[in-house]
Amino acid sequence: MARAVHRPRDSLSRRHPAEARRRDRFLARAAAVWGMRPQEVELRLTGERRSSLRLNPLAGRPVEAVLGELRALTELEPIPWCADAFHIVGDKRAITESAPHAAGEVYVMNASSLIPGLALDPRPGQDILDVCSAPGGKAAHIAALTGNAARLTVNDGIKGRLKKLSEVIDLLNVNIVEMTNHPGQYLDKFVEADFDRILLDAQCSGEGMADLSRADALKFWSPERIEQMSRLQQRMLVAAFKRLRPGGILVYSTCTIAPEENEAPLDHLLRHNPDARVEPIDLAIPEVMPGLARWENRDYHPDLRHALRVVPSTFMESFFVCRIRKTEQGADA
Repeated sequence: MARAVHRPRDSLSRRHPAEARRRDRFLARAAAVWGMRPQEVELRLTGERRSSLRLNPLAGRPVEAVLGELRALTELEPIPWCADAFHIVGDKRAITESAPHAAGEVYVMNASSLIPGLALDPRPGQDILDVCSAPGGKAAHIAALTGNAARLTVNDGIKGRLKKLSEVIDLLNVNIVEMTNHPGQYLDKFVEADFDRILLDAQCSGEGMADLSRADALKFWSPERIEQMSRLQQRMLVAAFKRLRPGGILVYSTCTIAPEENEAPLDHLLRHNPDARVEPIDLAIPEVMPGLARWENRDYHPDLRHALRVVPSTFMESFFVCRIRKTEQGADA
């Protein structure tokens, strides 16, 4: 549920007119996407999300033993739709300053970030690529879901992020085939191998992480930036789909709200690749809505209703996830 955050009434009146217009436009767009009043959007995006955690079965110690130690430190609430995952109801620092956290036995994250790995449905023995992998939490989840028995390649197009990715991979005891630094939009030109599973947790404008209690929350937000990201995401999707084997699954996800960054790139992929098919994501996640089939006088592919949009709440950031399968007919395409 959304949380009320009390602010001085004159804080809004002191806002620069240009910033007030930017904020109003942002709120109106998100309200149109979620089908709610701008005031409710503002409430849901004001204040930081509470954190969650995932126990790491790859660390060596039984997760039950780790869980018992963590429960002695603070209050946890099981996440019913994800095994070995819990909301941190009590003190987050009790977890982040604990010995299990330092040992890589537990990973703290926003609960929405658990969805892409589950939607990917990774299996042992598969060739799997995480295109925009840093900082590594989703790749580590994929490895955990396969018991470290998949052939996992991690990539990130931003070289400065590889150090953090390497640290997380090592700390969480994740087996990888290779770590690469290829730009996602040109992935098909750098990577010759094909994969059974591909996760594209794409670079985005990050609208879903905005905390509107901060004066600078929308400092870099603009419709122009959204359009710029949309073009990049479209190219990344096309490149990644080329490296997906027939019968394989590609999961596309973002932490943004804009349909231009979510449904629009997928609409382009679906309309230009008859072997691409959207599949439902069968997870009982609270406060979700389907993908949009129409936005600002543009019709999207009707199957995008099978995509999943997370509406922000206490523990969940705004998120978008879509699962695409390349049909077997793609082998002859």
